Amino acid sequence: MQKQITITYLKKADKFLRKNKNTITEEIIDNLVILTIKKKIFDLDINIDVKNLKGALQGKYRIRKGKIRIIIEIDEDEVIIQSIVEDIGFRGDIYN
Repeated sequence: MQKQITITYLKKADKFLRKNKNTITEEIIDNLVILTIKKKIFDLDINIDVKNLKGALQGKYRIRKGKIRIIIEIDEDEVIIQSIVEDIGFRGDIYN
């Protein structure tokens, strides 16, 4: 059975992308999210820096791309995998 992947950007993440077009693009983030889903859901051996978060952000994942951190939440259904990009920011500002 083939699953459909949906990626949704929240307002805060979308705002960061608009302000930092020269630093990172939506296409790069989409590819990183897809690689994360392949690693976490399908248990494939993919070289990507992903970490399960703890505390108030428990249940979410952090993707690291250089100095940028991407926080996502993955909701797995039987047919659709929905990934919500909650926040994107530089490493010193993302966890506040």
